[in-house]
Amino acid sequence: MLNALLDIFVPPVCPLCEEALRKGALCGDCLDLFAREKIIGPACTVCGEPFASGAGGEHRCGRCASVDPPFTAARSAFLYEGTVRDAVHSFKYGGKVTLGAPLARLICEGTTLPERPDLVVPVPLHSDRLKSRGYNQSLLLARAASRIISAPVDCLHLKKTRLTADQIDLSAKEREDNVRGAFEADGAAFKDKTVLLIDDVLTTGSTVRECSKTLSKAGARVFVATLARAASV
Repeated sequence: MLNALLDIFVPPVCPLCEEALRKGALCGDCLDLFAREKIIGPACTVCGEPFASGAGGEHRCGRCASVDPPFTAARSAFLYEGTVRDAVHSFKYGGKVTLGAPLARLICEGTTLPERPDLVVPVPLHSDRLKSRGYNQSLLLARAASRIISAPVDCLHLKKTRLTADQIDLSAKEREDNVRGAFEADGAAFKDKTVLLIDDVLTTGSTVRECSKTLSKAGARVFVATLARAASV
């Protein structure tokens, strides 16, 4: 009854474009724009990188064939382009925290996990970065995703212990060096657990690889899910 009254006096709007919302968490027009960036077709069976050609089907990419990544598999729902990129910027830097739940649903609907995780873990922020931003967008995604897949969130036992430089203007190699050794995990919390590591965007993959390496050393089996990924990582 309360929700019905709120809908009368405060009609729901799409958190992305702020148009009137008839049903769902995002309006149909925004969902159509998201669909344009949907990752389809063959991709690496490990890191999820989409292949330019579908001729060879799904297989390991060259990088994963030469060096096993520290996660079992990584998947992203969309390419980091167009409306998807705009939504991430609004969510991450523009304070539109109401986008957390609909974006988490898009992650869950757009990525396939081979098994149900024991824990959902967000990529953590350093405490100084958290103070300046005010919230961790990955934690908001993880909390919403945990409700969808009915797995508990652990946001306490994977920590970023070293403040790193902003990754935006760094090369892939510089990003790897920047985050190396920046995370710590509590082995008692993750030993023999299957962990779903959640982040907003996979750019070069340096952050999720370092987090996954840390979790793996703590005894976890790690799957990675992100809303989007750069066109080539």
